[in-house]
Amino acid sequence: MNLEDLYTFSVVAKEQNISKAAEKLNFVQSNITAKIQRLEKEYHTQLFYRHRHGVSLTSTGKTLLHYTEKILQLMEESKKEITYPKFPSGTLTIGAMETTAAVRLPPLLSAYHKKYPEVDLVLQTDSTDQLIKKVINREIEGAFIAGEINHPALDGIDVFEEELVIICNSNHPSNIEDTNYLRKQNIIVFKSGCFYRKVLEDWLRSKGIIPEKMMELNTLEGIAGCVRAGLGISMLTKSVVDERNQNKELVQYPLPHKKGIVTTRYVYHKDSVKTPAFHEFVHMLTSEKCNAG
Repeated sequence: MNLEDLYTFSVVAKEQNISKAAEKLNFVQSNITAKIQRLEKEYHTQLFYRHRHGVSLTSTGKTLLHYTEKILQLMEESKKEITYPKFPSGTLTIGAMETTAAVRLPPLLSAYHKKYPEVDLVLQTDSTDQLIKKVINREIEGAFIAGEINHPALDGIDVFEEELVIICNSNHPSNIEDTNYLRKQNIIVFKSGCFYRKVLEDWLRSKGIIPEKMMELNTLEGIAGCVRAGLGISMLTKSVVDERNQNKELVQYPLPHKKGIVTTRYVYHKDSVKTPAFHEFVHMLTSEKCNAG
């Protein structure tokens, strides 16, 4: 067994097709097949089912993939630990919710870039649920999420405190808690997995309202634009609404009893290798007391 065979196996498992894996790896198909057969011979088991549309993992193949991913991850981390310079450089990949990326991160990332220009910053936006999965799977080095940290593999720091507000357009009733009004509204939200969406749905359920009409959008601008146009109501952070509401086309309502106060945390995997670029980013988060904004 060698690492190249295992890596090839992992690519075939991901692509579920030997020809696609060969194209991705720039190998001939016979080379791919030989590597898989070598692994199957070594483990005395069949790793893939072959069928007309490609291949799929057997149960033992799934087990081997689980350990293969761990082995490849450890090899990558060992390279980082041994070869990374002490001064921040290389790539730092972080994730953030759309709202955090839009308002909170630009000044922070700008300051970091000015201080450490040798670091290539990569920012991915997604829902809180998806960001947590990416950190757990070590696809990104850290992420800004909303709510509590509820996974044993994760650690993190509190960074920002946000206030969530309900928003509607200017043709709204004087009482946003009017259940008859709320029942008729489209609920305009990010995709499932968004923490703010969950808060809005929970608030509506507390009033006995189960949303029937949901409009899912992928962008912050799309949500704000649809609310301005009177297509429904939504929930965003006050910081985002204030920045995008110069013409006062959006009306915002805070949730009662501070139910809308939410902490944004920067989370990371406890066991991943922490590069100098990562350490300096976390140091900047803690030393500049971002939640003062």
